[in-house]
Parts: sequence; C-alpha cells; structure tokens
Amino acid sequence: MSPAPLPSTKDRILDAAELLFADHGFDATSLRMITAHAGVNLAAVNYHFQSKEALLDATVARRATPINRRRLELLARYESEAGDKPVPVENLLDAFLRPILEAGCMVPRLMVRMLYLEQKPVFKRIFQRHLQPIVQRFTEAFGRSLPHLPQQEVMLRMQFVLGAFAQLMSATETLHNITEGRFPALEPSRGVGYLIAFSAAGLKSPAFENTL
Repeated sequence: MSPAPLPSTKDRILDAAELLFADHGFDATSLRMITAHAGVNLAAVNYHFQSKEALLDATVARRATPINRRRLELLARYESEAGDKPVPVENLLDAFLRPILEAGCMVPRLMVRMLYLEQKPVFKRIFQRHLQPIVQRFTEAFGRSLPHLPQQEVMLRMQFVLGAFAQLMSATETLHNITEGRFPALEPSRGVGYLIAFSAAGLKSPAFENTL
C-alpha cells in the first residue's frame, strides 16, 4: 500500500491558517506565525494568497464550498420528498446543520470566532461572500414551512439556533464539568439530534406578537 501523498505547500498554509485563526483570531495571527507553523517561507504565502485577508477568505472557502454544496443537496432532496407540501422544519435544520458535522474539520471553531467572538469588517465581508446566499435560500425555505411567522422573526429565531449550535460545538464538555461528571460529555454528532428537536419546537412556536 503506497503512502498517502504529502500535503502541498498551499494546503499546509491553509491548514496552519485555519488552526491559528480559530485559536487566536485574525488580528493576533501574523503571517509569520502561519509560515512557521506550516514550515514555509513568507514568499510562499504571498505567492499563493497575496494578503492575510485573501488567505482567510481561501481558508473559509475551502471548507464552506463543499459544506454549502451538501446543504443544497440535502435541501433539494427534502423538498423533492415533500412535493407540494412545506418541508418539515426538522429536515430543514438537518440540511443546514449536519453538513458542518460531516465535514469533520475545524470550521465550527472558526465559525464561532468569526460570528460571535470577534465582530470585524473582514469577517462580515467573507461571511457575505460565502454564507449569505445560503442563509437567504434557507430563510426562504423556513418561511414556507413557518407561514405563521413574519420573515424577520424567522431570521431572528435562526440566529438563536446558530447560537445554540455554536455553543454545542464549542462547549461539549461544559455540563459534564459543572455537574462533576454526573452528566456525560456529549459529542456534537449526538448532540445535534437534541438541538434539532429543541430548535424545531422553538421555531414552530406562535409568533411573538401573538403571545403578548
């Protein structure tokens, strides 16, 4: 059996950037830190990416592109199965969340930092480029499945779902630690089922204005 090929210089740079951006953030991660971790020189980064923002964009694109493709595949399948009926909310949540877990990479950690820990213009630009079209597509699908909610409330509730997902990805052992081991550590692959059930109940609840 032949050994696996060594990663290319470009992939080594992307791997190092993904790890360091997730751990330290954009501003605190220098190109020299990335080159040292990747074992390459600065000229290699400049050759492949030209700038730190372009490197971050490529790091996100490398993961977001296949994840978003998978999201759209699942959404199309669920829409086909539903026919003329709205897609069940649980299936929409599955199509949106599961591909991140399937990717098996550092995207959740980097996503948490970009969306919640650091509010930076560079993150907003990259988010709009790679994620905004997907968010819009799913917002429309959720709107059809939740006709009792105004669009703004659908989007707000999805923010709550994303916040809960970020918590699941970043703090899987929190309950285990604070209960001194009485609550088992929950892997994200198992926890996402609980999250989908919990989120679906919240999304399907009456519009806020109707509960006042």
